Amino acid sequence: MADSIQQQLQQLVLLSDSVGTGGAAAGTGGVSTVEESMEQLGPLIHSVYRANKQKLFRQQVELFAQRKDAEIMKLCGNYHQEFVQSVAQLLKVRQNTSELQEKVVGLNAELQMSGKSLYEKKAELLGMRREHRNIQRAVDAVKNCQEVVRMVASFDDEVETKQYYMAIKTLGGLKDVYLPQIRKYSFGKVLESSIPRMETKLQGAALRDMKDWLYGLKKTTRDIGRHLDTRMKNKQDMWAERDATIKERHFVSSAVQFVLDEEFDHDEPITVDMMPLYQCLHINEKLGRRAEFRRSFTEDRSDQLSLILASPVHFATGQLASFESMLFDIIGFFVVEHNILASAPDFRSKSDVDTLWDTCIAKLSDIIARGIQAIRSDPEVSTVLQEVMATFTYVMEENGYDVRKLRELIMAIFGA
Repeated sequence: MADSIQQQLQQLVLLSDSVGTGGAAAGTGGVSTVEESMEQLGPLIHSVYRANKQKLFRQQVELFAQRKDAEIMKLCGNYHQEFVQSVAQLLKVRQNTSELQEKVVGLNAELQMSGKSLYEKKAELLGMRREHRNIQRAVDAVKNCQEVVRMVASFDDEVETKQYYMAIKTLGGLKDVYLPQIRKYSFGKVLESSIPRMETKLQGAALRDMKDWLYGLKKTTRDIGRHLDTRMKNKQDMWAERDATIKERHFVSSAVQFVLDEEFDHDEPITVDMMPLYQCLHINEKLGRRAEFRRSFTEDRSDQLSLILASPVHFATGQLASFESMLFDIIGFFVVEHNILASAPDFRSKSDVDTLWDTCIAKLSDIIARGIQAIRSDPEVSTVLQEVMATFTYVMEENGYDVRKLRELIMAIFGA
């Protein structure tokens, strides 16, 4: 019975071995072999329990297991040395791996330290670069401020020494070049607030010079008027001589006389130094105050003409010199106006000059009207005054002024 059980167990094991070796290659055939083994195991166990041979079955199973264990041990003994060598190599590889890992960790730590040091150096370098830029900006700002201080001092010297063109150039450099660079600093704000005062200082200095020039013109204009009056009297004498030799007079107009006398007029042209006026005009243009200066100049000239016309005059024998001096001043005044109008028409308009001339004629009419009784009561005064007024009329006509109202005034007074 025991042999029969043992034989059946061996068949099951062989069948199982065939499943383990060839069954995997057989695909679905392996599944059927396992099923066959299970089918055979069932009847075997059933027959064991039916014959009441469980103990014997267990013994056979244990013997079978021991035999298989012996086979396993034998199989392991054949490959034990290779397995040990493999394990030893594996341990060695593991040890080398651990050492390599430690080296990698150490290298990483060193790299981290080097990177940290490099980062610190880089941060330090960036900080030094920022400091260098700040220092350079500070140096540039200080240089600009020093240059600004030098230019401000130079501006003051130029104004004091009347170098106004250089002063306006210096002021332009401060405004256009240096002020935008230093405006963000407190010093720049101080400079910006000082610019208007500097402009006013320059304008005031140039205006004072121009007014001094206007005041100095009083004597010059009188000399100009006297010179032109004398020259016109010479021309009148020449006209009288020429008329005396000609039976029939063909010269019916003073304008015609002027044209005919040009070839005999060899006097040097009268020149007036206009530099203070032009200088002041240029400065006010650069400062953007041209309109303000024009109004101021117009008022000054009007006041100056009023002063001329306010001079005391006397219409008595031997006392007409005061009136003649007034006419000399008027001639010189309007000759200057004529020159300004010719050289700077965009500054001094013809309407401004014509307004002054009309005012002058009206004031002269009032002055003569107040002394009309003294004039008509003294034939000598009337004759001299008529000659003076005629000469004055010719001079003003020669310089381009409308003298129709003057002639009407002469006709009204003297009837000629």
